[in-house]
Amino acid sequence: MKDYYDIAFDERARILHITTNGFWSLAVTTMFSADLLARGTAIRIRHGTFCTLADLRKAPIQPLPVIDALAAMMPKALKLTSAPIAAVAGSSLAKLQTERYLVGPNCRTFLSHDEAVAWLAEASLPVRA
Repeated sequence: MKDYYDIAFDERARILHITTNGFWSLAVTTMFSADLLARGTAIRIRHGTFCTLADLRKAPIQPLPVIDALAAMMPKALKLTSAPIAAVAGSSLAKLQTERYLVGPNCRTFLSHDEAVAWLAEASLPVRA
């Protein structure tokens, strides 16, 4: 499943980086959701609040069952951090699709990677002792 996504945490910047690739099945989505929630929980416990940057530019428009599964996972994911969650889509249509499941006061979807990074940089994360 590693070919479909990568999840990495930058401790210094306190940013969880997600990169997605390819056309997903429900099995891939289920594995991704479990992996993301487990890693996000571990990061929150160890590092506190963190931002998220999801680069979705290499993933095409996904089938409706995949989007529905991501939408079902999002309430759990949103409990992991109150900091900004930025996604970068590869097209206007992909941006609209992402905005169907990435919904929250701390969520935004962009067409520009630089704009997403700039928005995350504006976040003032609490200092962790």
